[in-house]
Amino acid sequence: MAQSPALLNLDDTGLLIALANTGHGTAEDSTAPDELQSAQTAQDWWSTLGGEPAADFGTDADVALLRAARALVRGVGLRTNGVDVALDAGVLAGLPLAFTVDPAPTLSPAGERSAARTLAARAAAALIRLPAGADAKRLKACPGPGCAWVFRDATRNGARRWCDMAACGNRAKAAAFRARGRQPDGQTVAR
Repeated sequence: MAQSPALLNLDDTGLLIALANTGHGTAEDSTAPDELQSAQTAQDWWSTLGGEPAADFGTDADVALLRAARALVRGVGLRTNGVDVALDAGVLAGLPLAFTVDPAPTLSPAGERSAARTLAARAAAALIRLPAGADAKRLKACPGPGCAWVFRDATRNGARRWCDMAACGNRAKAAAFRARGRQPDGQTVAR
């Protein structure tokens, strides 16, 4: 699979975020289609990122593997944000990765593969490298109900929790406020 120059500039965290944010919209737009629903929709998504428009995304199983990589990236982002979620890395166990040392030690996709398998392998390699990188604690997923938007926390202290404070953050704060004002019997406490 040939890569376009635009994707050669996509760092590990950028690739993980781009992959993770396929398939759902923001908290306000939960009707966004799954960009990895089929080989064709995956190819369209890839093209919008600057990938080769004629890339072969392979079989339905290949695209399902890419969706599994997306779920794993979202789960890692939620864990980084303090949400305890179960992760199943076993779904990516069959990805062929090669360890190379020229010019520097790295993991990269190996062997014959479809574009979907290549991207899944690139995502797995990026996840393996993540703990050693500057974004180890900065790749986060929004814990808002139905959201899980993945983002890079660029705040100085790394304390960003929500994708958007005006949307998911406000809803969470309002829900916590309402919960604090309720009695065990469900009655609201007068303030």
